Amino acid sequence: MTIQDIYQLAIKKGIAYDPRGEAGVIRALDRIKKEYKTLPKKEQDYFDQESLKNPYSDTRILFGDPTIVVDKVLVGIDIHVGEMVLADRLNEKGEGIDLVISHHPSGRALAALDEVMELQIDMLETYGIPINVAENLMRNRIGEVYRRFAPLNHHQSIDAARLLNIPLMCMHTPTDNIGWKYLADRLEHTDLDTVADVMDELYKVPELKMALKDKAGPVIF
Repeated sequence: MTIQDIYQLAIKKGIAYDPRGEAGVIRALDRIKKEYKTLPKKEQDYFDQESLKNPYSDTRILFGDPTIVVDKVLVGIDIHVGEMVLADRLNEKGEGIDLVISHHPSGRALAALDEVMELQIDMLETYGIPINVAENLMRNRIGEVYRRFAPLNHHQSIDAARLLNIPLMCMHTPTDNIGWKYLADRLEHTDLDTVADVMDELYKVPELKMALKDKAGPVIF
């Protein structure tokens, strides 16, 4: 597979498991296209054209030739400069890493993280929360995320990837969608009465059981 193949597969899987359904994703893309057409020409020049066909602004090829064939990947939840240097060091030892994939976004994908959070409003609606209530619940949170990430140095890991000449991409919402689908299928088909019942069911998931041992499992705040 090439980097582009992996990227397209991520988008395809993200749509397949999207809480809004494929029709909902198409409607969201249509809204973005309409917004783009109404922008002044000077603003269109700075518009993220990829968002016209990829509904997930937090999933992007951040650096590298999309046609590169990938045999080995280094994957991490967070990829920063240190992880890019690690990939380079491993390649010096002959590991042959062709691509680094981060779950959490960097660069423009991180700066636009608040944009993809609109999905959570639609997801809350699917669980019976009125859309106006869902919007009110999420608006403050979306604003918090925007203000938190706006001043950050978004491109550090991308600059490191470029200097080391190691391709880098991020997959955020598509993988979150797959995780949501797995847990939704598990929890919605189980008799649960209390939050404690939900936690007990989560602790049966092998990965979460392992995380619990490392003090990183599900927790009630």
